[in-house]
Amino acid sequence: MVNLVGMTPEELGKVLTPLLDRQYRVDQVTSWIIDRRAATFDEMTDLPLRLRRELSSHHALADPEVLRVVSAADGCQKLLLGLDDRSTVEAVVMPSGKKTTLCVSSQTGCALSCAFCVTGNLGPGRNLTAAEMVGQYRVMLRAVPGEVERVNVVFMGMGEPLLNTEQLGRALGVLFRTVSPRRVTVSTAGVIPGIRWLAGLDRRPKLAVSLNAPDQERRQRLMPIARRYPLDQLLQELRRFPLEKGRRLTFEYVMIEGFNDGNGDAQALAALLRSFPAKVNLIPLNRDPSLHAGLRPSPLDRVLEFAETLRSCGLTATIRASRGQDVAAACGQLKGGGQPARESILATRDTDRLSPA
Repeated sequence: MVNLVGMTPEELGKVLTPLLDRQYRVDQVTSWIIDRRAATFDEMTDLPLRLRRELSSHHALADPEVLRVVSAADGCQKLLLGLDDRSTVEAVVMPSGKKTTLCVSSQTGCALSCAFCVTGNLGPGRNLTAAEMVGQYRVMLRAVPGEVERVNVVFMGMGEPLLNTEQLGRALGVLFRTVSPRRVTVSTAGVIPGIRWLAGLDRRPKLAVSLNAPDQERRQRLMPIARRYPLDQLLQELRRFPLEKGRRLTFEYVMIEGFNDGNGDAQALAALLRSFPAKVNLIPLNRDPSLHAGLRPSPLDRVLEFAETLRSCGLTATIRASRGQDVAAACGQLKGGGQPARESILATRDTDRLSPA
C-alpha cells in the first residue's frame, strides 16, 4: 500500500485523482490528511463509506510507532519512535503556555561527530523520509493534551537536516500548509551546499547555524565538518542568504567551560558577527555521562557575562533554557535508543589542550 502521509498537496492530487471522481473530493481528503492529521480513513466522515473503503484498500495513513514516552519535570515529553525498518528516532514535545515547540529528527544517526552531541557520536544512520518527518509532527501533536494555539517546529533533533534536502523539502511542503515558515526552523552544522539549496526555496524556514567557536581551529576541533566547510567560507555563504523583512539568522553557540567561554571569545565572536542581521543563542553544554567525561558546561555567571559582552557590542544574545535535561531530551542529548559509539574527541584531551589557543 502507498502511504499518503508526507505527500505534498500536489503529490496527493496526482495519487488521489484516479480514485476520486471529483476535485472537491480530492481536496477533502487532502485536508483530512494534512490539515486535520487524520490517523484513519474512517475519520473522514464527510466522505461516502464506499470511498473510504476504496481508499483504505489502496492506501495507508502510516505514522511512526510510539514505543516509549518519557516525561520530564519541566513538562517536556521525549518520544521514542519506531520506523518500518526497526530503526528508532527520538522527538521532543516542549509545551510553553499556549505555545508548543516540536523538535523533529531528520536522520536515524549522524555522521558529523560533533564533540558536544550524543547523536553525532552514534555514527551515521540513514536519512528519514518525508513521511517519517511529517509523521513525527503528527504523532507529537497527538501527545499534546488539549488544544494547541501556536506550534513551532524545529529540525534540531537527530541528524543533519541539510544532508537530507530532498526529503526535507517534501516535508516542508507539507508543514507549510498549516505552519507558517516563520515558525519552522532548520538547524545546520554548516553544510554549505544545503544552505545554498535552502536559499533557493520559494518559501524558506528560519535558519539556525551551529557555530560554537569564534575561530576555525577550535571550531573544527568541536565540529570535524568545519574542515570541509571552513568558517570563512561558511560566513561568506551566509552573507548571501536571503532574509525576509524582519528575519535574522540564528547562530547557536554551545558553551564549554574553559574552552570557548572567555571574555576574549565573546569579543571575537561579536567582531565576527557584527555585520550580520543575527542573534546568538547561547547553550550551556548538555552533558551525557557516557560521552562528555572531562567536559563541563559553562557556569551560569560566565554565560550571563558572555551574553552581556555580546550585547554591549551591539549583538542580540539569548540564553537557551535547556528543556528536558532530566530525561536526556535537551539539545545534543538524543540517541534514539542507541548508545554513543565512542568517546568525545575533546574528552580524550587533557585540560591544558582544552583551553583556548
